[in-house]
Amino acid sequence: MIEQDLGSGLPPDPLEERLRNALRARADAVDLHALRPATPPTSRSRLLRLPALHPVRRTAVALLVVAAAVIGVLFLAIHEVREPPVGPANRPSVSPTPSTMDAVPGPPESGDVDASPNR
Repeated sequence: MIEQDLGSGLPPDPLEERLRNALRARADAVDLHALRPATPPTSRSRLLRLPALHPVRRTAVALLVVAAAVIGVLFLAIHEVREPPVGPANRPSVSPTPSTMDAVPGPPESGDVDASPNR
C-alpha cells in the first residue's frame, strides 16, 4: 500500500493515492524488453528530414515546384517589360518670381505718418 505522508501525520488524499497506484502499476509493466536501445545522436536535424514519399507523389510535388517556378519567372518578366507610367498631360506653369526692386519701399513722403518710436 502507500506510505503515509510522514511530515503531516494525516492520511493521504484519495486522489493522490489513486495516482500513485496508477504510476506504480505503469512502472511495473515496463521491463527491459519494452525499452528501445539507445542510439547516438545524428548530425541531421529532425526538422530537415523529409518523410519518404511514394514515387507518384514525389513526381507530382516536383512538377508543382517546377510549375510554380515557371509561373514566377513569367510573372516577373511581364512586370519588367511594362513601360513607366506617363506623366500628367498638362504641366502646371511656373510663374516668375517678383523682382526685388518692386518689393523695396520708397522713402516716406511728407504726408505719410511716421510710425517710428523715437517721436
